[in-house]
Amino acid sequence: MRMRAGLIFGVLGLLGASPARADVPIPLESVYDPVLPHEVPGNRPGVCTIKYYNLCSGWFWLWSAGVAGDEDGVVFDFPAECSTIPGEECVNTGFWWYWRYTHPGYGYTVTYRMYDVDGAFCKAGSPLGEFCGEDPVERWNHYSGLGASLGERVAITASWDVGAIPFLVTDAPAKNEQVECAEASPIAHSFWYGGPGYPLCPPSAFEDQAGPCNILMDATFSCEETAIEPASWGAIKTLFR
Repeated sequence: MRMRAGLIFGVLGLLGASPARADVPIPLESVYDPVLPHEVPGNRPGVCTIKYYNLCSGWFWLWSAGVAGDEDGVVFDFPAECSTIPGEECVNTGFWWYWRYTHPGYGYTVTYRMYDVDGAFCKAGSPLGEFCGEDPVERWNHYSGLGASLGERVAITASWDVGAIPFLVTDAPAKNEQVECAEASPIAHSFWYGGPGYPLCPPSAFEDQAGPCNILMDATFSCEETAIEPASWGAIKTLFR
């Protein structure tokens, strides 16, 4: 379950480097580079945009890319973030993902998927949707929705089709703590799900010395109660006759 080691030497060095990730993800380098926000759709009833990262210090962590098939993702909690109740369906209408050290046009693509996840954040069943072979650009990348779920939580993941690049980015709680803008008790929402031959259940959380780190990605969902068939209404009415 060990991955090949590698170092950051700029883009040319990255192309020849092997990924560096052990059994538990370890951040490679802290970077100060205030992230410009992307456009966020206006909130309206039944629609929520969810993000878990905290960039208040202006610092973030770079993490090594995985080998082919390695998969990382963010778990979104609908009852907590969108105030859903059982029976509501949440449709992913779009998501943003922030990458560094991309190299468009050279075949270093990623595949995005959305899964239902259980209470341990393990993937449950087949993907609800996927975008294969996407070629990300530097920094923010926007994608359309991946599908719908009737569950309480989903994971949106990215896996490396080739490996080496692009590099994953998370917030840096240890840096936030130094400028006293850290959350009181950050919650882990970003996980490494392993890869082919070594799937992880439960997945392994991203962390630095101050606590959980969260991937720079966010997603918008439209949640509403699912329709009830007329026959079901008829059956309910008979109970009151």
